[in-house]
Amino acid sequence: MKKISVIVNCHNGEKYLFQCILSIINQTYRNFEIIVFDNYSSDQSKNIINNFKDNRIKYYKSDVKLSLYEARNQAIKKTTGEFIAFLDVDDWWDKNYLNSRKQLFNSEEYDLFYTNASTYYQNSKIFKKYKKFNLPSGKIYDSLAKDYFIIISGLIIRKIFFYKIGEFNPNLNIIGDFDFIMRASKKANFHGLNQPLIFYRVHKNNFSKLNSEMFFEEYKRWFENNNIDKKDIKFQKNIKFFRNKLNYLEITSLLINKKKNLLLIKKILQHEMIFEKIKFLILFFLPKKLLKFLKK
Repeated sequence: MKKISVIVNCHNGEKYLFQCILSIINQTYRNFEIIVFDNYSSDQSKNIINNFKDNRIKYYKSDVKLSLYEARNQAIKKTTGEFIAFLDVDDWWDKNYLNSRKQLFNSEEYDLFYTNASTYYQNSKIFKKYKKFNLPSGKIYDSLAKDYFIIISGLIIRKIFFYKIGEFNPNLNIIGDFDFIMRASKKANFHGLNQPLIFYRVHKNNFSKLNSEMFFEEYKRWFENNNIDKKDIKFQKNIKFFRNKLNYLEITSLLINKKKNLLLIKKILQHEMIFEKIKFLILFFLPKKLLKFLKK
C-alpha cells in the first residue's frame, strides 16, 4: 500500500480544522501521514492539533506569514510519501476518498488524480454536486481551458512528477493551483473520478471571493505571460477561452470594487458568453450594497 502525504495548509483556521483533520484520520485507506503547515496562525490551531493523539500527524509552524503557495511548497518539502494529497482547512473528505484510487496507485499510467466535489454552501447549509458532466481522464488541457473543474482539495499527485513540473509559483496568492495544474496538464495523464468524494465549503471568508481584484490581476499576468510564447500550441489553440475568463474576472472585479460607468457597460456588452452577459447586466443595475450582500 503506497504511502500518501496529506498536506493541510492553515492560517487561523481553527473554526474548521477539527473537521478537516478528523476526515483524514477516518479514511479507510490507512497508510498516510498528515503534514499540517501552520502559516503563522494566532488562533488555537496548534492546540486543536495537539488534541489529536495520532503519530501520523506532523505539525510545522512558520515563523513568518508566507504566501499560500510558498507555504504549500514548504509543506511539500516535509513529506515522505510517494503521493501528495491536499486538503484545505475549510474542506473535508468522504471516508473512502483515498481508498477510491487504491488500485491505480500501483500503476504508472496516471500521475495526477482528481475527483468531483460536493459544494457546501455555508450560509444556506445546502449541498450541490460541483460538476454534473463526466470528468475526463488522460490529457485534459483542452477540457480545463474550456471549464476549469479541479479543486485542490480533491487532487493527488505522484511526488516524483511534482518535481518534474516544478513547484507552485510562490508569487501567486489565488491562482497558484490553477497555474500548476495547467502546466501539469500539458504533460501528464490525469485520472478523473465523477463520484463527489470531497466537500468544498463556500463561505463569506473564501479568499478568492474577498479579493476579486487580486484574482483578476493574477489571472491577467498569467494570461499575458503565457501569450508571449507564440509556439505554445496548446495555449494558442485555447486562447479564446482564457480571454473570456479574463474578461469575466475583470467585469466581476469592476462591478464589486469600482464605480459603475459607461465603460463597464461597454465591457459587459462586448462579453461573448450570452448567459454571463445577461447576469452582468442584471448585476450592473443592482444597488452596490445589495451586490456585496449577494456575494457573501
